[in-house]
Amino acid sequence: MRPLAKSDLEDVHRLHTDPLVVRSLFSGEPPSRQNTEEKLDQYVQAWRQNGFGFFGVFLKGNSRAGSEFAGRAGLRRFEDTADVEYGLCLFGHAAGRGIGPELGGEILRYAFEELGLERVVALIRPENERAVRAAEKIGFKHIEDRPYGDRVKGFYQARRSP
Repeated sequence: MRPLAKSDLEDVHRLHTDPLVVRSLFSGEPPSRQNTEEKLDQYVQAWRQNGFGFFGVFLKGNSRAGSEFAGRAGLRRFEDTADVEYGLCLFGHAAGRGIGPELGGEILRYAFEELGLERVVALIRPENERAVRAAEKIGFKHIEDRPYGDRVKGFYQARRSP
């Protein structure tokens, strides 16, 4: 993992237009390249403003050529609150291989131990059963369902262990 950079635009746009990602995060409508570029600018700016943000997730390659971009995962400010939100987005071919819970566990450890946060929140569509299972596996608890735009999402939280 490493912080996302503007040079990751092509990889992030491929991710955001992956069929699984489009179904899970973008209501079935793939974002434009410009929209992805705006999102990536927000991700990069978050690192400067907050000292945390989204990481690019890379799978180690079998050759010296490098690693494969598998998705993004990390933390961001939640709307206009003091809360910090956890987010994970993997290509369809990388999902379901145990990567999500492994990443999520490390990101929560970072949030609680390195950043000193008491709580991290997550929003997950109820029909995204894979994401719900992965979040619960790393310690998120369902609090309530809330309307967001044209959908209802589950609001989850994970708290620092005493």
